[in-house]
Amino acid sequence: MGRPWILGTLLLALAACGPESPPGAERQPGAAAPQQPGTGAQEAAPAADLVLRNAYIYTVDSERRIAQALAVRGGRIVYVGSDDGARPYIGDGTRVEDLDGKLVLPGFIDSYMYVGNLAGEVDLYDGDSIADYQQAVAQFIEAHPQRQLVVGRGWDGSTFSEGTPHKAQLDQVNDLVPIVLYAADHHTIWTNSEAIAAAGIDNDTPDPEGGVIERDETGLVTGVFRGRSAMALVEKIIPPKNEADYRAQIRAAQDALARRGITTVHDAYIRPTEDRSKLDAYQKMAGLKNLTVRVRGSFSLAPGAGEKEIQFLKTLSEKYRDEDFQVHSARLVTDGGVAAARALLKQPYRDRPDHRGAQRFGQKDLNQMVKLANAARLQVMLRTVGDAAVDMALTAFAHSRDINGPEDLRNALVHLRLVDQQDLQRFVETRTVALVLPYRLDRGASLRAQGLPQLGDTRAAAQYPLQSLFDAGITVAAGSNRPGSSPGNPLAGIQLGVTRGEAGGGSDPAAGDGAGVSVEEMVAAFTINGAFANRLEEQTGSLEPGKWADMVVLDRNLFQVAPQEIASTRVLQTYYRGRQVFGAGE
Repeated sequence: MGRPWILGTLLLALAACGPESPPGAERQPGAAAPQQPGTGAQEAAPAADLVLRNAYIYTVDSERRIAQALAVRGGRIVYVGSDDGARPYIGDGTRVEDLDGKLVLPGFIDSYMYVGNLAGEVDLYDGDSIADYQQAVAQFIEAHPQRQLVVGRGWDGSTFSEGTPHKAQLDQVNDLVPIVLYAADHHTIWTNSEAIAAAGIDNDTPDPEGGVIERDETGLVTGVFRGRSAMALVEKIIPPKNEADYRAQIRAAQDALARRGITTVHDAYIRPTEDRSKLDAYQKMAGLKNLTVRVRGSFSLAPGAGEKEIQFLKTLSEKYRDEDFQVHSARLVTDGGVAAARALLKQPYRDRPDHRGAQRFGQKDLNQMVKLANAARLQVMLRTVGDAAVDMALTAFAHSRDINGPEDLRNALVHLRLVDQQDLQRFVETRTVALVLPYRLDRGASLRAQGLPQLGDTRAAAQYPLQSLFDAGITVAAGSNRPGSSPGNPLAGIQLGVTRGEAGGGSDPAAGDGAGVSVEEMVAAFTINGAFANRLEEQTGSLEPGKWADMVVLDRNLFQVAPQEIASTRVLQTYYRGRQVFGAGE
């Protein structure tokens, strides 16, 4: 894909187009070729259920065309083009919306999040310091004095300018009630002393295989548990949720997602055994047509998983194949974060010349797991933070393609804090999706400053290289890594990708990797590219005849306002399968 598409003159006649592959990807088998303009409307067309007219419809089709009107029947788009061309679709029972020039986009797709609910938990996602987290926990305890256990989510280790997380910091807030706080990436838990005691953990408790119980220089447990197996030692004190709990969570999440204009999500945190109640809740709601958001998901894959474990995931995946809910991916964590010096780097950490990060498994083991998963028709999503982890992952993807054949695997790498420029072409060669988290750019220049001690000037300036990924022709999709009940704002994500500055501020050249990418590219990342990443490009992701009418109406035109105004744009309406699931003021 080249540099940004240039928006042309408003087209008043739009082709009835079949599904197209997104930029950076080849056309998929079975995708229809685009028809010529002027073929959308029929003189005797059956009446539509809904017609949007007098709008600025950015279709995100293969030619990035613009239209005035759109007609929907039976939940699918039947016409996109001019206002005049939409008239045959208006009948006695047609709902007609005059949008007065408002922008219409395909419904947003969050390709990396989890459908959870922070109701009854501490929301830490907006904190910027240990003091912020302490205050949030203290306020929660004050508001819920009868709680015998406090659970929170969303702290970010990269914000700890005062030091590192430690049980003493939470003991200062409360040392009588167990406090368990999940990091934003859900790979680390931070606890107080009471939670450690309640879990039966002491200084002699050994690190479980694949996990780390952090200790200070004297060997005392600090209250930080990294890795799934270590986290499980603490999680046993948290009562498990049942199916009814998850149904309530999903309902709350989909309402919040609709307010953000999000119509499709990828739940990246599904444990195949522990989350059966969650899976059954999804399945039941999908079967009853109670979902107002399309859900695709990933099973968590444990390091060292062999053929037996992979076949179990394949069998489980085949059970969940509803149109609204499917799990067809396996997700594996390859390295940790930079703040904890666990991201796997090609060159040593600046402040630790003998250290390149924590390697969870060798190349041979990763090759085997990816090969087996792809052979079972499971997509593979690898969490890769450091450039060496990216290198390992791409090697594994190439190995799988050599063994399993050049099929359309749709494997993806997520996070991508550091990527060696020499590895960019390997994304294209292996048709790997780059799944980025633009919300990580919210701190602007401070992101670079935080990375300086460990990464040095050059690498700190090259963090989260969105521009390089787009320029290389890679399919770039976007996610938030946030819970469904407190979802990331795709509009803020678009602005951050464009400005690389704070969501409420302007461009920040100190944030590195150029001044950012185009609005068109970021819109694609949250629409058609997300659809491609989830094997949905023939169903959604662009506004074309034959696709589901997943749409969002905005109060201002993202292509005509200053980049600094994108995040404050309001969602006016959200449609899922042609049905309005959110309306501002309703």
